[in-house]
Amino acid sequence: MKRLFSLYSVILAAAFLSACSDSSDDFAGTVTDTGNTLAAVREVTGAVAFSDGKTASGATVRMAMIVDDDDSLQVPQYVETVTDSKGQFTFDSALADTFQLAVIDSGRLEISYLPRTTAQSSALEKINLEKAAIFTGVLYYEEAGELPVSVGSHFKVVMPGTPFFQSVFVADSFSMMIPAGEWKFTFCPGDPQIIAKLQDDKVPDSLIFRSWSMNSKVKAGDTLFAGPFIWSPYVKADSLIKEKQKEEEKGRISGRVYCKSGKECQGVEVQLITDLYGFSFVQGDETEFVAQTVTDSLGYWDLPIPEEVPFDSFRVEFRRLNKDSTVSEAGLSRYVKASEVKKVKDTLSIGKTTLARPSGLLSGVTLVIDKRDTNQSTNCGANSVVIGIKGTAHFIRGLTCNMLEMEELPAGTQDIVLYSGDTKVISMLEEAETPLKNYVTITHVELPEDESLDQQWMTYTPPTVSTSSK
Repeated sequence: MKRLFSLYSVILAAAFLSACSDSSDDFAGTVTDTGNTLAAVREVTGAVAFSDGKTASGATVRMAMIVDDDDSLQVPQYVETVTDSKGQFTFDSALADTFQLAVIDSGRLEISYLPRTTAQSSALEKINLEKAAIFTGVLYYEEAGELPVSVGSHFKVVMPGTPFFQSVFVADSFSMMIPAGEWKFTFCPGDPQIIAKLQDDKVPDSLIFRSWSMNSKVKAGDTLFAGPFIWSPYVKADSLIKEKQKEEEKGRISGRVYCKSGKECQGVEVQLITDLYGFSFVQGDETEFVAQTVTDSLGYWDLPIPEEVPFDSFRVEFRRLNKDSTVSEAGLSRYVKASEVKKVKDTLSIGKTTLARPSGLLSGVTLVIDKRDTNQSTNCGANSVVIGIKGTAHFIRGLTCNMLEMEELPAGTQDIVLYSGDTKVISMLEEAETPLKNYVTITHVELPEDESLDQQWMTYTPPTVSTSSK
């Protein structure tokens, strides 16, 4: 799937009425009619097929009024139904002689939009769906104590003038299926009574309803990432967005996490790993996972691009916790090259990660001495080592000739790294710019899901420290 990215975008004010209602019951008064006459009672029928030609049963079909340019920012009056087992749908009557028709199938992520059609149109005889484009982002709300009513956390994003809309919750990602094309979107409180109260208290519509326009067309199957968006009742809301942009101008990385079940995984802890080999761990005696963010209800997460990437890449680790704080599922992102994020100023998606039940490792280290180096000790107790999983927060220190155990590891193909646990040795090797391959041993393993890999003995030869090994 192709992905399109938008810079953190300014939300411009746009005035219109009843823009975020999603039901015909929410509309008072009449809808402006441009050349349409109210239709006599006339049944509207049609049939829907997926893009592969198969019958589209259970798809949502919305019939909506057509509005003129002056009212094009409002959500038109609409009614909806679903297709039956044969992919057919029926409305008892048409809203007008000419109307809009939208078909949405959230399971297959397919869509169709007829901006103008009639009950007699042959286009209704077989509506062929195509892959939907996906509009996704996150909405923030600036609290305002002087507002006459508490707005709450429920908002809506709509494609005004069309029957496409989506509920949005503050600080949570949203994902909305839209047709291919270039569209405008509007953000407003999700409760029509709150909108009415704000209007009664003379809050300008331009501050209640905020809109944002795409700067290019989106194609079928594309995903458009945009935002963050900020809803604010203040006139200078754009300045708040500029401040947010300034915070984010270094760019961000994002992704999506799925549980083992295949569903979007909410509340998963996320940590960005730049120290792939855990050398910073050598300075201490323990390591731990430090969550930098958690996934939202759709499994999305995002973090600032790291200021430093000590090696050629970095990685992101995920873990989902049980109520007792034990790890129920874990996972790792792909390696992200430093070159990929060097010039990113908006958001780079690094793709999706599917979690699995954690694994474990029980490994021993055998001391092997280079007899030509008389400075090396043959005493196991005098040689400490560090073992870890590359690109994770999992590193432990122990003595050679002992078994070392790690738990709650990401399962799958991993690299075990092994090197000296002596702080002075590592510091001298780094200062001498010694190649990693001279003092770091890497062993490829397959960590079994929900089990431990036992007795993976590795050999360790203490490195020879020389300041001339540049």
